[in-house]
Amino acid sequence: MTVSPRSTTETIPGFYKQISPPIKPRTIVSSKSKVDHLPIPKERKSTNNSQTNKDFHFAEKQMTTVNAVNELEKLILPNVNNTGQSSSDEKISTSKNTTQSTCPTPGLCGLINIGNTCYMNSALQCLSNIPELTQWALNQKQHSTRENEDIIAIYTSLIQSIWSGENTTVNPRDIKEIVSRSAPIFIGHAQRDSHEFLNSLLNALERTKSISIIADLFHIHTKSQVTCTGCNFIDMTDEITTFLPLPLPLPKRNLFNNEILLENLIQDFCLEENLDGLYYCNSCKQYVQAKQKTLICLPLPRVLVIQLKRFPFDHTFQKIDTFVRYKLEYKNLISNNDRYKLCAASCHVGSLSCGHYTTVAKNALRHQWYEFNDNRVNEINQNAIITSNAYVLVYLKSDDSNSSIS
Repeated sequence: MTVSPRSTTETIPGFYKQISPPIKPRTIVSSKSKVDHLPIPKERKSTNNSQTNKDFHFAEKQMTTVNAVNELEKLILPNVNNTGQSSSDEKISTSKNTTQSTCPTPGLCGLINIGNTCYMNSALQCLSNIPELTQWALNQKQHSTRENEDIIAIYTSLIQSIWSGENTTVNPRDIKEIVSRSAPIFIGHAQRDSHEFLNSLLNALERTKSISIIADLFHIHTKSQVTCTGCNFIDMTDEITTFLPLPLPLPKRNLFNNEILLENLIQDFCLEENLDGLYYCNSCKQYVQAKQKTLICLPLPRVLVIQLKRFPFDHTFQKIDTFVRYKLEYKNLISNNDRYKLCAASCHVGSLSCGHYTTVAKNALRHQWYEFNDNRVNEINQNAIITSNAYVLVYLKSDDSNSSIS
């Protein structure tokens, strides 16, 4: 999505983006250009400054992550022992825990694989474990009929079933069906991409225009800048997306320890580069050599979604298995003024043609990490959180200035 920037936007000095693959001639000539295969629907484009300001109005009043967890506890814990049937069950097929004397923990609910849908289950579990987003979903009114099958009703109904404390598994078929209406690639039972589904779901929620929660939590603003090396004319493109895509280097042969730090990936992502081929300069009125960089703008999002681009768009169709070493907490991952804590990660094992997605996430009520593997949910130790299989990382902006840093 391309929108006009906020008038108060600041840029982070030295943070520039390296495009991979390089921009072809004529690619960036206006604010309508696409950057690095970001799947942003055309319907979301806007040049209305007032609408942009409206999208971000929640930034001034939203609660902290700690408060969101506290609100989750207030919403959920009083109802854990309630054995009444949730009205959301009319939309979502569930499996109740009838063999255990205690109720399942809210949020520790598996998702049924309905045919190569591990990618969807992984994406949904990542979103389910974002406290502020789940708090919003739990506050929505439940729909007792299927008359208004909009994306908001179906998504919030799913989250309410997951966090009801009544179900051990939930069938997410309705959310797959409604996301497929706007993203036909998910029709059928072919294996797809967890990040692709996550982004399509967020886009579908935001397109309803009746909520601002997606913009409030996820929007990250960048400025792509192309400079003519002849006359120094600058062509600027604004981009607002819901994630930060980081290209990965190919593993080097004959090296025992093939790994890279996440912070180094971001530094590489921000390097200025010479564009391949020629770029048409609107000042020189001719094709010239040019340089490109992207500035990451402040404020940074409360929920930072990072895609580790293991599946490049090239002729090789091979997964990049480079181990990206990331931390549970960062003091200055992008900005010195912002701290982030990991809350979830979508993981992929296998190849591009034959693989499996799972999620590791921290339950906001138990403050413990779990692996979500379709319908199975298992507690894991902290050593299993940092994995070479990580594909999508979800970080929450921390408001605790005294938090420890890994």
